Parts: sequence; structure tokens; C-alpha cells
Amino acid sequence: MISFEKITTARDRIKRYTVITPLRKSRYLSDLVDGDVYLKLENEQVTGSFKARGAFNRLFTLSPDELAAGIITASTGNHGLGVSLAARELGIKATVVYPINASHEKLEKMTEAGADVIQAVGFEEVEPYARNLAKEKGMIYVSPYNDPEIVAGAGTTGLEIIEQIDDIDIVIIPVGGGGLISGIALAIKTKAPHTMIIGVQSEASPEVYESWKAGHWVEAHESDSIAQGLMGGVESDSITLDIIREYVDKMILVSESSILDAMKILYEKERLKVEGAGAVSFAAFIKCATDFKGKRVVIVVSGGNIGEEEFRSLLSRSSPS
Repeated sequence: MISFEKITTARDRIKRYTVITPLRKSRYLSDLVDGDVYLKLENEQVTGSFKARGAFNRLFTLSPDELAAGIITASTGNHGLGVSLAARELGIKATVVYPINASHEKLEKMTEAGADVIQAVGFEEVEPYARNLAKEKGMIYVSPYNDPEIVAGAGTTGLEIIEQIDDIDIVIIPVGGGGLISGIALAIKTKAPHTMIIGVQSEASPEVYESWKAGHWVEAHESDSIAQGLMGGVESDSITLDIIREYVDKMILVSESSILDAMKILYEKERLKVEGAGAVSFAAFIKCATDFKGKRVVIVVSGGNIGEEEFRSLLSRSSPS
């Protein structure tokens, strides 16, 4: 269903519409563990998040009849931004079901890109709500993660990483529905099977972590999180769960306070303004720093879409440096 070749095909398909994001060495983290630590800056992707990769790849595989039917998706923000931009390139209208109380910054960006945004339900209900609307209206539903083309598009991040640096010991990746880690893990394990793949979730939204630990889908309680982009759980039949079970070596949960601290350190030490979901991999590195002594590590910073006011407010709540 998903192969290394599918990922390379996705890269050829989307290269005109996305950018190769930087892999930047972190002197601060490298010194901390006496190793080589790099940040893969997906916050510098065209929509401020890796999600543009999968969105462009999926929409560009739709037939004219499917496009004419209209597309609808569910998103906590970044996937909706990617779909909105890709739809604009194709000259069609996208509908995004977006959670009540989710980031206003992302809502504004989706609207500016021309999407119709529906806010009627909370984080856990957006996917079934969007799927039901798709059936009622005869539209094409574009999943944020449970789709081979979405995963293949996300996997182009992994292709870039293994072309930008050799002999990687560990790659640390945020996990929401699992599309990003599935694509990256498949790409990297194909070419460098010795590389350890670590996924990270917030303690507030641990469904993939619990499912990985159990070896099958597990429904887990979700509470509000700073890492909104990772919220919403995962569908029980998601293709990402099988890929994660096969290719992911370890999963880590991080606390809400550690995510806040990671955002602050990224800003103060790396001059990066990163949203909560993009900072969880950094938080996991700090939490388990002794495990990475002397290692060559890549930390995927998955997104940076956060408003200045919200960012400043969150930083004021973090621990003193």
C-alpha cells in the first residue's frame, strides 16, 4: 500500500509546490549531549508545517470527477492549511471541519487561503463529523493521516533527512494521527535500517502511544493540550498504526509543562517560534537527554503556526530558564 517508491513519486509530484526544509545543527543540544544534534525545520515549509507535503500529494492524485465533487477534510489546523493551499492551486474550493476553540491564527490562514471552515464540534468529533458530511453531500473526504498518499507526502521529509546527513543514530518525530512518523520511518528504515525511530506524544493526547504499546488500537482519554496539532486521536482502522508497529522503535510521552519549556528553549537558544505540536520532539530530547549521549540525532520540528500573542502568553507560563 505504501512503499519507498511511492514516497519518491510523491516528491516528484509536489516539488514545485513545497520546499526542501533546512536541517540545522543545534549547538546548544549538541553540547548538552556531547553529540551531533540537528533540527529538521518543517516550520519553514510553505504553510509553516509538514502537512503541506501530504495535502498537495493527495489532491494532485484526485481525478477530475473527484475534484468536481468537492473536497472536505477534518483538521486541527495545519492539515487544513495544506489542503486549502493545494485546493487554491487547483482552482477548487476546500471545506475544512475545524474544532471549536482551536487556534484562531490557523483559522484566519485557512480562510485567507479560500477554504470554507466549519466549526461545529470539538477536537475528538471533527473526523466523524467531516466524514458524515462527505457522505451526505457526495464530497471526497481527505484524511489528515489515514491515506497512503498523505503518508507518502509526509515521507518526503524522511527522504530529505537521509540526503542531508549520513549515519543518523536516532530520529525523533511528533505524533498526532501518525502520518508524519509513518512516512519518515518508512523512508529512513528503507535506506538506513539501523536508525532508531522515536515517536512523541503529549500525555494529554496519548492514543497512538497506548495503541503502539498494546499492539492494537486502543481508545485513550484526551484532554486539552498545548500541542493542539496532535489532538483528535486516531481512527481505529488507520493505516498508520500498522506502519508505526512495524517501523517505530520507541514512543515517549511528554508533559504539558515540558512542552512549554521546549517552546521557550527553542525560542531563546535557537531563535525559533514553534507551536506546541512542533516542540514535543524537542521536549522528548530534553527529557531523555542522557539516552542520546554521543549520538547523531535528528529532531523533527513539525510546525510553527502560532500567533504572536498566544506564543508570548504561553512563554510567560513556562519555567524560568
